Amino acid sequence: MSPFRFEVWPSAQRQILQYFGASPERYAQFGLPGHDGVDIEAADGSQIRCVAPGRVRRVHANPTGHNYGIHVRVTHPDGYQTIYGHLQQALVREGQLLDAGTVLGLAGSTGNSFTPHLHLGLKKAGARQGGWPQHLIDPMPFLLPLLGWREPDGPFVEGWVRTSALFLSGNLAQVSAGGAQLRLSPAQSALIPAGTFLLVISPDTRQTPDFVRVLVPYVALGLATPAPPALPPAGGAPAPTVATLQGWGRSAHLVATGAQGVVSHHGLNLRDAPTADSHLIGLVRRGSPLTLLGPAQGDYLPLQVRRTDFVGPVRLPLPTEAAPQRAYLGWVRSHYLERSGRQAVVRYAGIDLRQAPADDARRLGLLKGFATAAVAGQEQAGYTPIFVRHDDVLHAARPMPPVQEPVPLRGDSHVALATVVENTPGWLFAGGLHVDGTDGVVRGGGLNLRTLPRRDAPSRGFVAAQSVVTVTGSAQGEYVPVRVDDPLLTPPRPELPDTPLLGRALLGLHASADPDIGDAEHEAFAALRPGLIKLLSFHGEDDIRRLAQAHPAAHWIVRAFLDFGGRAISPRQFVDDTIDDVRRALGVLQGKNVWIELHNEPNVAEEGFGTAWQDGAAFTGWWLEVLDRYRDALPAGRFLYPGLSPGSSVGGRKQDHVEFLEASRAAVKKADGLGVHLYWSDVAPSDRALAVLDDIISRFRTYPIWITEASHNGPLNAALKARQYLAFWKALHQRPAVRGVTFFVASASNPAYADEVWVGRGIAEIVGKR
Repeated sequence: MSPFRFEVWPSAQRQILQYFGASPERYAQFGLPGHDGVDIEAADGSQIRCVAPGRVRRVHANPTGHNYGIHVRVTHPDGYQTIYGHLQQALVREGQLLDAGTVLGLAGSTGNSFTPHLHLGLKKAGARQGGWPQHLIDPMPFLLPLLGWREPDGPFVEGWVRTSALFLSGNLAQVSAGGAQLRLSPAQSALIPAGTFLLVISPDTRQTPDFVRVLVPYVALGLATPAPPALPPAGGAPAPTVATLQGWGRSAHLVATGAQGVVSHHGLNLRDAPTADSHLIGLVRRGSPLTLLGPAQGDYLPLQVRRTDFVGPVRLPLPTEAAPQRAYLGWVRSHYLERSGRQAVVRYAGIDLRQAPADDARRLGLLKGFATAAVAGQEQAGYTPIFVRHDDVLHAARPMPPVQEPVPLRGDSHVALATVVENTPGWLFAGGLHVDGTDGVVRGGGLNLRTLPRRDAPSRGFVAAQSVVTVTGSAQGEYVPVRVDDPLLTPPRPELPDTPLLGRALLGLHASADPDIGDAEHEAFAALRPGLIKLLSFHGEDDIRRLAQAHPAAHWIVRAFLDFGGRAISPRQFVDDTIDDVRRALGVLQGKNVWIELHNEPNVAEEGFGTAWQDGAAFTGWWLEVLDRYRDALPAGRFLYPGLSPGSSVGGRKQDHVEFLEASRAAVKKADGLGVHLYWSDVAPSDRALAVLDDIISRFRTYPIWITEASHNGPLNAALKARQYLAFWKALHQRPAVRGVTFFVASASNPAYADEVWVGRGIAEIVGKR
């Protein structure tokens, strides 16, 4: 019996919301070391499926009385049990046998849950994982293969990567958002694209806590391209008993020396003329030997190819009696043919073609193996009459004697030709492809067809799930060379990753607190390699453009900035005073991934608390009017509820952030995402800031969260501060709801921010080497 595994992803969405063991402070009240399962995004009322075959052990149909609410427990072989919690409705009964993929309920938010999602738990009889009670174990190792996690193929280069830039699982690691620097030597490094899978080498005495030793595929680094197949030996012409076809192939898809050649890794389309729009005969498999028949015409070479070296259908006009000057009529034993309607392929080499349907009839010649023929009439005495090309008959009789005429076939005599579709070469992610010989079936949510076997390579188009593609060679790194039929290709989807990025929190920096961004700040951004940049709407157009050109892949947050100055600003005035600046920034960032943060820390007096609104409920009405006006002006915009000042109430100056946030929950629900501010110091360490974050995540589990300001806001050595920021960023990878963080602040003239400024202190240079 094969080991127990998950066979089906349980929900329609493939987004993880919370990992096993997360938020230990929150789950201590239940006597648990942390979150006791994996939370997966699932829309309210959507179908929840069983991950593996099993039997229903228990159905808890009461929405109250249990933290999981309505839930189903399923037992599996080898002592495993899966738990599906927070359902809206259970659709199975106790004792029922389930197949993998059986719908067992509908997603909801019953029990200890604020928003619809699936809680997936896993138990193993007798397990004692890290002190967890009740035989609970982590479901993630069982889910990862369904997300496309697999070992990459070599060759590899060995080096060191900061652990903060990786999401680790056993002997595999995935590079987090923004990529990671591979340290090849103290003076040499290379950038690994985000999402790339690495092999982790067992630690040794050289390892430090901040780094892990890894193997990275050469192709992922752009250090090598896939090697072409070896040329066939000299004189490697096809055997005379093997049928061949002649045509034209692009020289870029083969390697040639003299008259001999070999097809490169993507295969080769053989055409009947030296043009891209000429008739396509078929696809020749990778590594096939070729014979060059003459000089090139443009990008094409005349070639001779063995019929056995084609993948899939071959479209050739079949020989018929209408073209006797190019075809022979004869009889061949029926069991030597593979028939498909009125087409036939000779199954063996050296088959006798005879004058009549009898073993002692005169031999007309030898048929080449795998030659294509047309059935010419009805079968007789175990023989089939066929038309076959002159070139596919060896030692043909001279002169050719008369041949016994067959009885005509009944019905339509038309011979349908095989369908061969134009196709595009490229690379598909191996973990998202089920390969069976030369056929590959796209799994999951579909894949982008890439020009090179790299995560950051341009896409030639998107291939939907369940599409069947032709695999043309072995994997290189994480990717498989394929040919995709052109009707299956749709426009690329640039935001669709090849696999979910589990360490997806972008690392970035808040631009200057002042209107001008100086050269030193631009240099700091260059050293940082930011995945995310926060701007204030008053920043200059030239500075924004300079940042955008220097960091083309970055995501952006633009804060609609207005100094309240103790005034009671109306929603209309706020929009009127900020919208033009926001429009100007968006104009420069056209085509970029941009979020707009509407206002800043509304729970403090300096930003309107006590004058424009008195509490979170009053702010809700104010902010929703601002949001409506912004959406009317910028219908394609994505808007963040603004980050609050964290911490407790301070009389007359600030309201507790939790109290304010809960009172304005209606505003958060209307937003596209939630901004969060977090700070720490030597007195209040970063663990407290993360506890604040975990509390907010528990309240708004399915909302995208952007930490739009974060910092150690006390005096600290720059190197230690940089290490704290890297550790904080690494901690965010365990919180999938968090999309990114912009640390505060690149530069500022206000002395109150002196301890938080990056420029001139080397922080960007240290963090940028992650």
